[in-house]
Amino acid sequence: IIAPNIGSYVGGDITAGTLAAGLWDKDEMSLFIDLGTNGELVFGNRDFMMSCACSAGPAFEGGDISCGMRATDGTVEAVTIDKDTMEPTLSIVGEAGQKCVGICGSGIIDIISELFRTGIINAKGLFAREGSRVKRDEHGMGRYVLATAEESETGREVSINEVDIDNFIRAKGAIYSGIDTLLQSVDMTVDMIDHVYVAGGIGSGINMKNAVRIGMFPDIDLDLFTYIGNSSLAGAYAMVMSDMANDKVEELAQTMTYIELSTTPGYMDEFMAACFIPHTDRNLFPNSIQEV
Repeated sequence: IIAPNIGSYVGGDITAGTLAAGLWDKDEMSLFIDLGTNGELVFGNRDFMMSCACSAGPAFEGGDISCGMRATDGTVEAVTIDKDTMEPTLSIVGEAGQKCVGICGSGIIDIISELFRTGIINAKGLFAREGSRVKRDEHGMGRYVLATAEESETGREVSINEVDIDNFIRAKGAIYSGIDTLLQSVDMTVDMIDHVYVAGGIGSGINMKNAVRIGMFPDIDLDLFTYIGNSSLAGAYAMVMSDMANDKVEELAQTMTYIELSTTPGYMDEFMAACFIPHTDRNLFPNSIQEV
């Protein structure tokens, strides 16, 4: 049994995921986001659905990040940073007392959001404050140390540097610009979104407030966001168990409209505008406040 694809970069994982998310059975306008190497998006309701894929890269899965890893034991999955002392408080996957090994996608979102909130990095992702947790290499590139070699499980420092942050800013910029372009294709705005379903193996879940603060998701009511985990697998389970689910997935693939972002006028401009924290147009993110 194979779930059909929709377009060049929107495959069966998204048709199966859309089935699980249930957009096709709702009157409300819903946005489905599957975070991975390709960030796939679906927008619509029971009357229509539009889809596209944006090349986010592997950052959401810990790739292209110096201390990135998948969400397994020892992974930093959530972070808060004290504004004054710049000391981090880490939530680490595993049993009590588990030491830090690396950082997964949800942890990276939290770290960058907290670094920006506390003014440790600026809108370009460059370090703007100095302190005991901020180190620089011989070339002057800054990094924030989450765990020293003595504090980590492996005896190696766990940190995030300016290259890591830049890679992640590009990934989150791809997601936001994809959402914006997809909405523009049907002459709609973020205010018309009634619900957002976020999927992907990014950890135990995303802190939606932090994802909005860095400009990854639209600045809308946080109650509209729901993290639904591995929707592709849930849809695949349904297909194995139900002929009706198979028929519905085939129908979804045939009726969904696919947009190729690379050939869409203005998309690259939207992408470049989104490659700042949270965005070059701060009016789009009135609730994303940087502490000073």
